[in-house]
Amino acid sequence: MRVLLILKPDCLENGVENEVKNILVSRGYAIVAERRIEQVSIEELEAHYNTLGRLRERLTEAKGAEFAEQVIQSTFDYMRRGPIIPFVVEKDGDDEEVVSTLRNDIIGATRPWQAKEGTIRAMYGNRDENHEPIENVIHCSGNAEEAYAEVGLWFPEL
Repeated sequence: MRVLLILKPDCLENGVENEVKNILVSRGYAIVAERRIEQVSIEELEAHYNTLGRLRERLTEAKGAEFAEQVIQSTFDYMRRGPIIPFVVEKDGDDEEVVSTLRNDIIGATRPWQAKEGTIRAMYGNRDENHEPIENVIHCSGNAEEAYAEVGLWFPEL
C-alpha cells in the first residue's frame, strides 16, 4: 500500500525533516517517491484539499461557508509560507490497516495537542491549542481511497 505524506513548512523550518523520515523508515515504511516544492501553487492546494479532500464542502456543512473560507485561507497561507515535500511511503499489508496504523500510531491526531505521546505530531507539532493555523508538521492520507487519489495527484507517474 502506498500513502501520500507531505512535510509541511513548519517541519522544514524546524529542521526535523530527517527525524520524521527516520521514524517512518524505522517503522517499516519505504520511501518510494519524493520531491521538494519551493512554493506550492493555489491550484495544487485546491486540488488536494477541496477536490480530493472535500475540505470546503465538509467545513461548510459543519460550520458554514464563512468559517470554511477562513480555514481554507489560513491553511493555504500556511502551506505556501515555505517549501513542502510531498512523498510516498509504501508498506505491505491490508490497505486500510496500513493507512490506519500510519495515521493513528505513527503520525498522530490532526491537532498535535490531541495526538498520542510518541507520535510525530505530538513530538514535533505546535501543541498550543490557540495557535492558528494548526501546525502539525505532516499531512497523511486519511484512508486507503484517499491515499490512492492523493498519490495519483502528486505523483501521477507511480
